[in-house]
Amino acid sequence: MVPMEKTLIISDQCSACKALLEALKNQGALDKYHVVNIASPEGQDIVQKLGLTAVPECLVVVKDGSGEMARKCSKEEIIEVLKEAGGVKDRT
Repeated sequence: MVPMEKTLIISDQCSACKALLEALKNQGALDKYHVVNIASPEGQDIVQKLGLTAVPECLVVVKDGSGEMARKCSKEEIIEVLKEAGGVKDRT
């Protein structure tokens, strides 16, 4: 299985980012994510390479023998993040 890491791109100026991080922390799920602030050099590099225009943003980074590939999270992956934060309930 190819290693995958979910990265949350956030900003200190974003109230939704702060709420998401706090909710993930409260649910004990924050350690499942790599959190990157857009103001950091790493964040600026990601924003430039992927053309991100809004935060919070969820990325999936896939690492294999040939390097790294990043993509935005799918709708289902974003819903998974929100579920882990306690913000979305299953409707089954």
